[in-house]
Amino acid sequence: MSTWDKLLTRKPVLVCAVPLRKPSFYYLPTSCEAVELRLDYVENLSLNQELRIAIENYVSHYPTIVTVRERDEGGSHSIEPEIKYKVLEFSKDIGALIDIEISLLSKYPDVYGDLAEGSILSRHVFNRDANSYESALKDIEVAKRLRALLYKIFSINDGEFLNLLRLLDVGGIHVAVIPRNPTYRAISIMMGSALMYCSTRGRTGPGQLSIGFCNKVKMMRSSLSMFNRE
Repeated sequence: MSTWDKLLTRKPVLVCAVPLRKPSFYYLPTSCEAVELRLDYVENLSLNQELRIAIENYVSHYPTIVTVRERDEGGSHSIEPEIKYKVLEFSKDIGALIDIEISLLSKYPDVYGDLAEGSILSRHVFNRDANSYESALKDIEVAKRLRALLYKIFSINDGEFLNLLRLLDVGGIHVAVIPRNPTYRAISIMMGSALMYCSTRGRTGPGQLSIGFCNKVKMMRSSLSMFNRE
């Protein structure tokens, strides 16, 4: 069983999101069960030796997710597609779990389809008129076909939250539901979202809870689960 398979038996995995503005490494709080390197915060991103070493350091110390977010999906800087591909390919080759947006996969299926197996496929919804649930159902079928490890959806639409929670019962793939609303994020932890992204040195998205608070909610979930045991 792989590291991520083991972690996902104890959902949610609490992921400390690190907005990496320059290649560097620092130790995280012990309550971080994994780390997400947000590399779109690096200005003029390139796969140079400094960045390779930084990614390798995190991968050697923590279960690591590498993300290079597109601007229209909440990214900090625009990244050339070929550079993004090189960074994600390198990261996957050394053992990181990479995050690929469904929108990017749709634009370049022949390129990013090769990286999708065993990865995270994600969608970020910032349009209040979008039907996140219907989009997610279609996305999940794509994720299963490409043998992704996990599907993740972020949405700003509070009215869809209950529907999105239904995705946690979809079989055949792990699902993470990340609402913007911080109260709903706590509920998502309690309901067993595969992942929950938590802040440690600055938020990388709206509504992000601190790792300390995320850990308290997960401990509460664990305590309440005792009442379901026979």
